[in-house]
Amino acid sequence: MARWGKDSTYSSTSRTKKQFDKSTGGLPTNAAVSNRINREATPPNEWQFYELELAEVMVVYDTEDKLPLDPSGNPDYTLWGAIKARNHVSDNLKPIDELDIFYPIDPNHTKLPLRNELVVTSKYKETHFYQCINLYPQSVNAGIRPGTSGTQTDKNKSENFLYENFEVNSRFGFDENVRQIKPYEGDITLQGRFGNTIRFGSNIIPNSFEDGDSPQNSPNILIRAGQREDIGQGFLQPVEEDINEDASSIWIVSDQKVMLDISNTNATDHRYMTSEQGDDQPNRGGKQITINSDRITWNSKDGRLLGFASKGIGFSTQGSFSVDSDNGVQMNSGGSTNMSMVPGGISLITPGNSRLDLGQGGEEGGSDKIYLSSECPSFLTLDDKAHLESCKGANVHLDDCAGLYTDNGSYFKIGGSKDEAVIYVKGRDDVKEQHLVFGEKLTEILDLMLASQEALIDTVMSFSAIATGAGPSGPISSGPPNQALVDAFKQTQVEVIRAQICDILTRVD
Repeated sequence: MARWGKDSTYSSTSRTKKQFDKSTGGLPTNAAVSNRINREATPPNEWQFYELELAEVMVVYDTEDKLPLDPSGNPDYTLWGAIKARNHVSDNLKPIDELDIFYPIDPNHTKLPLRNELVVTSKYKETHFYQCINLYPQSVNAGIRPGTSGTQTDKNKSENFLYENFEVNSRFGFDENVRQIKPYEGDITLQGRFGNTIRFGSNIIPNSFEDGDSPQNSPNILIRAGQREDIGQGFLQPVEEDINEDASSIWIVSDQKVMLDISNTNATDHRYMTSEQGDDQPNRGGKQITINSDRITWNSKDGRLLGFASKGIGFSTQGSFSVDSDNGVQMNSGGSTNMSMVPGGISLITPGNSRLDLGQGGEEGGSDKIYLSSECPSFLTLDDKAHLESCKGANVHLDDCAGLYTDNGSYFKIGGSKDEAVIYVKGRDDVKEQHLVFGEKLTEILDLMLASQEALIDTVMSFSAIATGAGPSGPISSGPPNQALVDAFKQTQVEVIRAQICDILTRVD
């Protein structure tokens, strides 16, 4: 903080008191007054003014339980982000309770210090602190050096290296696992304490630019959250970004290859990504933005999420691709092929105006309907009344009945109840209505009729005579040639008919 201090190089010179001018009655002249004002306004040469002072941070108000209470008994939130610090000279050995509170000098750009770090303090209207002092150039994690402002109690000493969110080394005063970013010529870097960095640089990072023989000067902005874990270097050695190994990265480049490894995220059969988008991967170079992390989420709270690309949009995944939409999905290819998915249905329309409607997907759609049409137009409608129609006018219609229709109004319809099936034929005056038969039952009856005919012939052949009005006939010979005629009749007539009975039944080959 601002203070006065004696100048060790000042050597004192004696002065004699100036006597009053008796001619003025002892009153000072204008010149004497002016000289005295000038002399008193200037600090004595043996003192020096220090506007800034080095201080050790003793308390950081970074949690609500650390805040002192206001007169109403509530936490004093005006102190959030402020610190208590002991100035090395003006506050040396002063107890913590008597230390001043310091506020950030710039509320828009603040680096919250850690306990036992060193800061620069000053006093204007209020007491303020500046940024931390770099005690360990190789560390960006923590720069603590306890006890620089005076001796501490045993309790303070035991807590010097205990922090809630930091793993500090009692030997070095920082976490050697968090490395400084490696700077390159002309770079401006912002580095957090946890392995998070922003680099305003150019494409001179090795293995990341198009021309590997000479550095380039195209600008880039590399954002990284979480440095790679398998560094494998000495803890003092700076590291550089690695878009594949760092936890999360955003690379904004203007003319640079980004060697992104996509092998573990691409689908096994990525025919479209290789054929359509394979020549436009990040390693192609040029102006591009590349984002890489374990999970990426887009969310538009009160609007739309829009994506535009001049040459194509590609997605490839080893998992599933899911789309949920409450109000429908519309897709257009070339301005002539359209697919629309609305709540309850899907509609697909081709350039020839052929279309497929599922459910409530189109003009013919219903909650339980499939509609398929061609340019002719021939169409198929499948609902509770399935309908197939050709462009020539013939159609098949299934409702309570099954029917085959022609364009002149003729039809063949099968209807009735399950107990009484009926065939309806329109277009023939001689056939108005016919009942359907049961196929298996019909074959059984026909087979019985043929068997009865055979039995009747055999019975007649066994008679010795046949009664007539004129008396008994002569004896019937069962031997040749009559028996031969009977056998021939059975073979050529009865058996032929019996073999054809099964042909009246429908079957699937």
